[in-house]
Amino acid sequence: MGHFDENLLAAVILLRTHEEMSENDERRHLFGTTRILNSIASFAADGGLRESASWVSLRQHIYISLTSQHPLTINLTNYRHSSVFHVSDDESWANRIIFIFARMLTYVFGEDNKQLSLEQWAELDAEVAAWEVSKPWHFTPLFVESPGVSALKSNRSPWPELYVCNPAQVVGLQHYYFAKIVLAIYDPRLSKLSFGSLRLRRDSESMVRECLRMVVGLAVSNDHVQTAMFQGSHILSACGMYLNNREEQEAAVSFLEQMTRRMGWQTSHIIRGLKEQWQI
Repeated sequence: MGHFDENLLAAVILLRTHEEMSENDERRHLFGTTRILNSIASFAADGGLRESASWVSLRQHIYISLTSQHPLTINLTNYRHSSVFHVSDDESWANRIIFIFARMLTYVFGEDNKQLSLEQWAELDAEVAAWEVSKPWHFTPLFVESPGVSALKSNRSPWPELYVCNPAQVVGLQHYYFAKIVLAIYDPRLSKLSFGSLRLRRDSESMVRECLRMVVGLAVSNDHVQTAMFQGSHILSACGMYLNNREEQEAAVSFLEQMTRRMGWQTSHIIRGLKEQWQI
């Protein structure tokens, strides 16, 4: 029965991936993985194919929650018993920050629509900071260059260049910047009117743009990592409206168009939405 279950989960995840690639994503297979994972509590802590598949499924749920601003429909309790919190390989470190980010989404997109409290925000901020400080040294990119004329390429790029050793490190770093973006946007101090609130809001928007550039920069610099490319698309769908520089806006559109050409990922609706928000 266990063998059947893990194959069933893997099959549903593959069907869900196919569903995401279509023009009309009705999320039928997302509901399937949710039911399987929430009914078979041990999947996220079983090891092997079942545990690996459960983490892929969690990333799929994160994508839906982030881009739709709806609550996560998956039970995170099962993931707390995963082996990723007891081992120190790159995949485990990446999954730790993915779990922190998933927890963050349960707070900011909760069903009760309550604002994140300052205490909750500070707790999440501390968890993200602790991951960043304690992550292995080799998660640091091998090469970093600010936007501008590239030393490694002949063209000018509006995105920073950040070359990383392996896919798990790329995805882990992207989720770290995802978390920083959400913390900046949902900082409860932004809702309080004061003499310093305008400066705080400007700082928040600047942080969002800086982290968004890092996410897309990681994707572009490591474009052999398809998951990283998808993450770049997700963050542009959710937060691309924060880009206020025309060169960056055009580069974002180019990035999304390239994803459609290379991977078949449908981005035309994202581009239309961004152009409306940018008023171009």
